[in-house]
Amino acid sequence: MAPTGRLVPALAAMAPARNLPPVSWTCPMHPEVVIDKSGPCPICRMSLVAVRLDSVWSCQLHPDLTFLAPGRCPKDGRTRVRMIKALSFSCPVHAKISEVNPGRCPLDKRTLVARYSLRPHGDHNPKHGGQFFMAPNNWHVEVAHPAAALFRLYVYDDYSRPFIPDGFSSRIISMAGAQGNTVDLAVPFKRAPGGRLLEARVPGLALPATIAVKVRFEASEPEYRFDFPFLDYSKEPT
Repeated sequence: MAPTGRLVPALAAMAPARNLPPVSWTCPMHPEVVIDKSGPCPICRMSLVAVRLDSVWSCQLHPDLTFLAPGRCPKDGRTRVRMIKALSFSCPVHAKISEVNPGRCPLDKRTLVARYSLRPHGDHNPKHGGQFFMAPNNWHVEVAHPAAALFRLYVYDDYSRPFIPDGFSSRIISMAGAQGNTVDLAVPFKRAPGGRLLEARVPGLALPATIAVKVRFEASEPEYRFDFPFLDYSKEPT
């Protein structure tokens, strides 16, 4: 289920004065479909719906927050990053009303308030200084190399929210070090203390280094391969 948008009163007065992003058309079932005219979805034939996609600033670990300028996240101090979110306009006390254009609430004539909602694949920023990839099933993986021999793997859904699905498995299948020689491996990633990420260790691997990882998100899915190159150790965003 898509996350609900968050009302942003401070942005409401600004949004009509800004150059509003153009209206595009997207599929309720296939949000990767975004075109510049109405009609049926080319995948499922459902009627496309209007949407305004806006490039805004947000927090990597708190993506519900929305800002119109760069700066620091007020919750954790990290530098804000660019994300693509859907901009709509809602009644202040009738949140189910959602309009693609600014104006007045049809129920009580109050000024509509800007609402920014997360979009699938609107955020492809690495959250832990690693390499970030989208999988064929629309989920995402990030692998970081924070220290010698240590690799950390993070899993995200299509909204880039962290989670580890049931049946998830992953393993390092090969490595290529500074000399360019490839060595086959079978090193599984295991849950780290706390269970929010997975870790694997490959002793003796020198920078620059590339590891090949195979990931299975669910037991019924095939394995997907990803290659992660590292010229230096990963650093958490500050």
